[in-house]
Amino acid sequence: MRLPFEASFRALLRPSAAFASPPPTLPRAVLNMALVWVPLALVNTAGTVFRSLQGWASLRHGAIPPSVLDWFGVDPADLQAFLLSLPVPPPFGRIWPWLLLLVPLGVLGTWLHHAVWDHAGLWLVGGLKEKRGFRISLLAEAEALRITAVGTLLGLLAFLPVLGPVLALPLLLLDGYLWLFRGFALAARHGCEPWRGLAATVVHVVLLSGFALGLFALMLFMVRMAV
Repeated sequence: MRLPFEASFRALLRPSAAFASPPPTLPRAVLNMALVWVPLALVNTAGTVFRSLQGWASLRHGAIPPSVLDWFGVDPADLQAFLLSLPVPPPFGRIWPWLLLLVPLGVLGTWLHHAVWDHAGLWLVGGLKEKRGFRISLLAEAEALRITAVGTLLGLLAFLPVLGPVLALPLLLLDGYLWLFRGFALAARHGCEPWRGLAATVVHVVLLSGFALGLFALMLFMVRMAV
């Protein structure tokens, strides 16, 4: 009798052999990905939203460490007045029905995002010599994300009161490995060396980090201007 997600865990332990078999069709690969990932993402997102609403309510009532206030370089009274002007967070019961629509769309959006950026990264590192096209990247991403969905399952441990903080670093390292894991699927389906597939995911995160840092700097500037 096989345990749930046993095949996915075996694939993560042996990534070089995970994509040795002939690939499924693209529609089948996407369906398999959705059937595994969407339910796990719903549970994970619901927990994240619930905790975020609690954190939002605490933030409005002044639960901010003094070190954070000093880091922003603003007067504590002015920042507190700004936070109190924020709207009251809605109840979780009003939000969760929307998750039934938004989470599946988010899963498909993430799949497309990874496919576009990883395909671009693979092109930059010379991994598209076989010229198999973007459709193959879509297929590879769907196969890989079906397997890496177990990371969402393990990520639920972060919600545990005591064990969650202890597992923060191991879960972060696991996220890093799951990010790189997509490179094995890209390399196998595009017929290039594994290092090129892994490099494509690294190029992806470098470009994404650059955009994220720019956005963060803009948000910080706007907060300082607002207060």
